[in-house]
Parts: sequence; C-alpha cells; structure tokens
Amino acid sequence: MNYSNFSFINNLSQSEKNYNLLVLPQYILYITTHFRFSSAFPGAQLVDIMSYEVPNNQPSINSTMSYHPEAASVIVYNFHSLYSQDRFFLFTQPSYEGLSSPSAQTRNQSVASVSEVFPAANWLEREAAELNGLTFTGKKDLRNLMLQYGDGSHPFKKSFPSIGLKEMFYDPIKDTIIQNPLSVQL
Repeated sequence: MNYSNFSFINNLSQSEKNYNLLVLPQYILYITTHFRFSSAFPGAQLVDIMSYEVPNNQPSINSTMSYHPEAASVIVYNFHSLYSQDRFFLFTQPSYEGLSSPSAQTRNQSVASVSEVFPAANWLEREAAELNGLTFTGKKDLRNLMLQYGDGSHPFKKSFPSIGLKEMFYDPIKDTIIQNPLSVQL
C-alpha cells in the first residue's frame, strides 16, 4: 500500500463473488461515494466495519520480544451489492494524526468518516472509535455506545490490560454505577 492509490488482493475466499481491495486512507471517502452512487455497483450497501490490530514485532530497547503500543490498525469495510450478490471488502490502514507527542498512547489513528454517504456507518464508526481507539475525521456524532463518557481505555486494543484495576457494579438504589478498587477475596 506504500506507493499505489489502491490495489487488488488475490481472491482467497471460496466464493468468486468476493472482491478484496486495498485502499489508501485518503481515498476511502471517494471509493465509498463511488460505491453509493455509481451505476457499476447497483444497490450496494454498507454491511459492517471491522477493525483489528497488526502487532509490530520489532524488538524494543527494553526487551527482545515485547509488544509495541504503536501497532497499526486495519479497517475493513464490508459492502454487499443486492443486485449482483457481490461482496466488496475495502481494506485500509489509517494514518496517525500529526500530534507532537511521541507517546503512542496519545496518538490516534484517523480515517475519513463515511457516515454522510452511508448512514449505517454512524453506529459502526462509533463502535470502532470507542473500542479500537480510531478517529474518524468529519464525524458529527461522537457519543459512546457502551463505555462511560470520559473513558478513553479502548478495550479492543492489544495494549489494554487483561486484569482490571477497578471493580464495577450497579447500585439500583442510587441508579448509578459504582467503581471501587479491586479487592481480591480468597
């Protein structure tokens, strides 16, 4: 994906109606608009937006095999054509926002929002932003779906701790969520 605008990936699925396309992040809005309004893709709808992290396995200064929090995310847009029953998978790797902080914990990966072209992308982008720590530029609805407001933990990132530091429970009398430090009872 380094020097091309977009490229096709070999079709490795069982169905011949699945097409995989690598797209640079700056062209994702153009390509999705083309899917929406082009007569070459009649009845195309956005079915899902998935995101996953590709870990960076290069050795760090502290350890020879430690996880880098700068792992690159890959976003997959799943389009389905109702007319021809074709599936188009757009793969893109979002770029880091130009923040001056060298810390990877404060750097967000950004890609253009497609929720103006496909209204179904609103919830899908909110989910990816909240759980995977992605930023969709031009997105108007930034509310959380599952996590509390102000929680910037991004639980689907590989750097998220697997053991919690707080225990949470719902208090029906106060109608609120109570957070306490983790207490281990043996």
